[in-house]
Amino acid sequence: MLTDNCIIRLYNLVMNRKSNYKLLFLEGTREYIARELLEKYPKADIVKQDSSSLKFNTDISDIEEFRNLLSPVGIINEKEERLDLSKREWRVKYVSAGINPSLAYIMCMIGQLREQDIVYDPFCGASTLPITALEEFNVKRVICSDIKGSAIEKSKENFKEANIDIDRYMIFKSGVRDVKLNKRNVDVFLSNLPFGIRVGTHDENIQAYIGLEVCAKRILRKKGKLILLTQEKKLLREVFKKEQWRVKSVLRVNEGGLLPEVFDIRKRG
Repeated sequence: MLTDNCIIRLYNLVMNRKSNYKLLFLEGTREYIARELLEKYPKADIVKQDSSSLKFNTDISDIEEFRNLLSPVGIINEKEERLDLSKREWRVKYVSAGINPSLAYIMCMIGQLREQDIVYDPFCGASTLPITALEEFNVKRVICSDIKGSAIEKSKENFKEANIDIDRYMIFKSGVRDVKLNKRNVDVFLSNLPFGIRVGTHDENIQAYIGLEVCAKRILRKKGKLILLTQEKKLLREVFKKEQWRVKSVLRVNEGGLLPEVFDIRKRG
């Protein structure tokens, strides 16, 4: 027969037992996954990490509570139950070579977006990045443009599904070389640039990237920045010349077998 003390000890062991979880993420993004986890769950104990997963334990037993983690792509508990953390309910329309929503969130983290920021995505696709900036970082306003009318229509549907007030975004069809914006009031260019692999060509990218640089010089605030994802790393560095811009690669990510990088670009002087 168990004594009262044994029962108490067993009860405490059960009540104090921690649950084990594994976060799955895009290779190269571990730093941001750990940061978000510990910001939102400071009592979590990270016990093991590798290039694409992170194991931690916590006193939270319900896996559903981790749906607010937006930088990982998934989470698995001890019962092998899995949640897809990259899924966004408002993302009902897609474009070819569109950005993974988890990576979009990480790019917003890299951009250190603020509530007073005006964010512009000149290659918006279905607007995963702009909507993430509004929904999760509460930026003041986003501007979205794309050369394809089909992308604009898909963006409008995603904005509608996200139930975002129309006063908080502007969306229009335009190639980056033809953008009519003139006021220097954009704080952050935030964009998944064309890679020229699955969609488009390298020759098309040359003109698009040149147009992007010209546009940024015209409408980016003096202390603004560009947070850009691209596979065309050499072209980006050639277009954003060292004399006028500070170009820094801050992240290389394995996305679908490609190794694009996220660049942080600032004006000199």
